[in-house]
Amino acid sequence: MLAVIFTFIWGIALFIFLFYSLISLLFRAISYPRDFCRFAGNQQPAEIDKDLRYFVIVPCFNEAGVIKQTLTNLLNFDQFEVIVVDDASSDDSVAQISQLNSPRLHLLRRYVPNAHTGKGDVLNFALNYICQIIIRQKIAFNKTIVGVIDADARLADNALERLNAYFSSPQTNITQMRVKMYPHFKNELQILQDIEFFSINHMAQIMRMYTRTVGLSGNGQFFRLAPILAKIGQHPWGNALLDDYELTIKMMLRQLSVDYMTDTYVYQEALTSPKKFIRQRSRWVQGDLNCLQYLPRIIKSKILSRTQKLGIYYFLIQPWLNFLADLAIIVLTTIAATHWHSLYANLPPLTLLVVLAGLAGFSLFWGVVFGIFYYYDLYHYHEPRLSYRQLIMLPLGISYMYVILFFSIIMAFWRWGLHENSWIKTEHGKKES
Repeated sequence: MLAVIFTFIWGIALFIFLFYSLISLLFRAISYPRDFCRFAGNQQPAEIDKDLRYFVIVPCFNEAGVIKQTLTNLLNFDQFEVIVVDDASSDDSVAQISQLNSPRLHLLRRYVPNAHTGKGDVLNFALNYICQIIIRQKIAFNKTIVGVIDADARLADNALERLNAYFSSPQTNITQMRVKMYPHFKNELQILQDIEFFSINHMAQIMRMYTRTVGLSGNGQFFRLAPILAKIGQHPWGNALLDDYELTIKMMLRQLSVDYMTDTYVYQEALTSPKKFIRQRSRWVQGDLNCLQYLPRIIKSKILSRTQKLGIYYFLIQPWLNFLADLAIIVLTTIAATHWHSLYANLPPLTLLVVLAGLAGFSLFWGVVFGIFYYYDLYHYHEPRLSYRQLIMLPLGISYMYVILFFSIIMAFWRWGLHENSWIKTEHGKKES
């Protein structure tokens, strides 16, 4: 009876995953090439708006190993004013920032006890400062573009070109850039994070562009200030540990949808340690759970379409779905292992071999499919290729990387149930040049 119950649970989770993955693949393979110009920054405007002013916020807390290189990259874009907010760092982050001498670099500092209250508070703090600048300098709010870049990030060389192409149209409001990991991989875990962001999440974002459900990432988001202030307010970011998706929900509830940039991207540092990886993902899962507070408003909303609601529901249900699916796999595997003799002893050797081969092939199928798309993406964008050994191991890693995320899900539910909402900081090492 127990096996039947957990098989049913696993079947439902598998069906939802397969349906979502298949639709994402179809949009990526068929719709996107045909509608390339619909995506943010791919348009060719009649004239670039020379009055656009860009303010890029960089939150900083103990980022001495990476912050200087990140700010140097941003200052290479001559239209950017960079607002870096040090959130009471205990290392020499401020000393690293102070080595850069540029009138376009603004250092803001928060001090304990007002610091360490979450990324949303840091971003709102910076936005207050930006509003003061544009009022003092009499800059038009509808010409002011605000971006958010992580302290370990770097924008692709064509980023400003694509941003100008997008925001030169006065009808555009918000865009999210594609995300990629730095290509100097030290281990397979970093490669798996790259394929997750650069190809798998990319497919999902393409589908969401058609359904108007694109989600913001914490890195590489840009928006026009005027509609945000008018519809959300002076402090748009909230206190959820997944501040980016919380802001996405707020925007959608006020008829502001996010566009997606496919052909420029923001690099960020992939984690090398499974322990840090689990901690980071537990924060993301818990942030997803924090966003459940918006569920009543989403259900009652007359503004959101059915498709948009389904997209949000799918995102919010993922932690629960993943938890049940992983639990079902653990239980069914345990039952199969403890009852191996009674289940398989009477099968002919050839039949048993076929069954095992079928199970292995099924488990690796999506790893092979996503691996092919990832290989194509690296080739198309002239990114460094993988070695033959890495390519051979790729399907296995893709298919089973989410096994270790079961621990992050447990950690997230535990903290969420105990109302522990403190920020779990992801530590960054020094970037390779």
